[in-house]
Amino acid sequence: MLSKKLLKLLSLVLCLCFVFSSYAFTFNALADDEDTTASISEMKDKKEKIKEKIEEAQEEIDKLEEKKDETQDTISALDKKISLLRDEINVLQDDIDDLKVQIGNCEAQITQIEQDIITAQAEIDAKQAEFDKTFSDYCQRLRAMYISGSATNLEVLLTSLDISSILTRSQMIKSVSEQDSKALDDLMKKMEEIEQAKAELEKKRNQLNEEKAKLQDDKKKLDSNMSELKASKSNLDAEVSRANALIKKLSSETAEYQEAIETNEEELKEIEREIEAAYARASRGTGAISGSTGSGAYSGTLSYPTYSRSVSANYPNYSSGRYHGGVDFRCPSGTAVCAAESGTVILAKNLNYSYGHYIIIDHGNGLSTLYAHNTTLLVGVGDHVSKGQTIAYSGSTGNSTGPHCHFEVRVNGTRVNPWNYL
Repeated sequence: MLSKKLLKLLSLVLCLCFVFSSYAFTFNALADDEDTTASISEMKDKKEKIKEKIEEAQEEIDKLEEKKDETQDTISALDKKISLLRDEINVLQDDIDDLKVQIGNCEAQITQIEQDIITAQAEIDAKQAEFDKTFSDYCQRLRAMYISGSATNLEVLLTSLDISSILTRSQMIKSVSEQDSKALDDLMKKMEEIEQAKAELEKKRNQLNEEKAKLQDDKKKLDSNMSELKASKSNLDAEVSRANALIKKLSSETAEYQEAIETNEEELKEIEREIEAAYARASRGTGAISGSTGSGAYSGTLSYPTYSRSVSANYPNYSSGRYHGGVDFRCPSGTAVCAAESGTVILAKNLNYSYGHYIIIDHGNGLSTLYAHNTTLLVGVGDHVSKGQTIAYSGSTGNSTGPHCHFEVRVNGTRVNPWNYL
């Protein structure tokens, strides 16, 4: 049987052991609580930063929308100017068409008058020939009378035997003279009439030519005005095109900001879920947070997620200068998307916004990769995948402007430059 002193000593030792073990347990629990509290605090800080990013992106979107509205107002004003110019062009074109008709009528009349002048000249030439022939015949008769010795009226009368012969010969001379004179007079009168008609035709032709020249001058002025109006319209059309291009650019930038907002909102939700899970774990007495942690150091080389090496958007910014947390590999819808390294699927989502249908694979040591905007996911949470294994088919789901594979590399959930690992 143990002595009383020995029993007291043993009891004291047991009490001390109990106290030390209780203290150790309490210390470990406190340490776990401190780790959990630190993690939650870090996540809350990250949450606030994401909220700030969302607010900044929304402010940028508001600015872009305001600029889009201003540009749209400019386009509306330009459209009104273009409409007025179209009306002026149409009126001017009607005037030009009317002048063309008038010029055509003038040309037709001038052509007809020129033909009439040719006809009149032909008639004049014919009458002149007839006059020349008649005059020639008349001269021949006089010459014949002269050769026969009866060249004058007096000689004809003196050679008459009686008064009856005198009267008969006198009447014949008078008749021949009057007939030839009348024929010559008629021909001269006809030629004068034709010459007068020809002169009137030429006068009218000159008037028509002057009218045609005036019409052509008026048309030339209208054509010049038309060229100026069309040039003005072309300039306005170019301004409208530039404004529409600006709206398209602003819309693209707005979409990028919206994508950033949706991405951040999704990340915000994930952080909130992680915070809730951390609180739940803390309430159960364990501060461990799911998912691998570490430096993210990786000794190997990650494989490309697709066969394509064509990049449509790079890290860390879009061409517009806005932040872009990954690399977009341009490829047709349905292209095989492969795991960049072996690991475990820790997230597989099918969203109709943000990343669309996407997967996150944990490769250990805090390193993970993300594959977004797929049409079809072939693996789910908890699945172990091998490097190069097809895990999805590419597409353009979520907030996407075309088929591609959006690829991210993360260290402890923070996006880093993928090119440092590929």
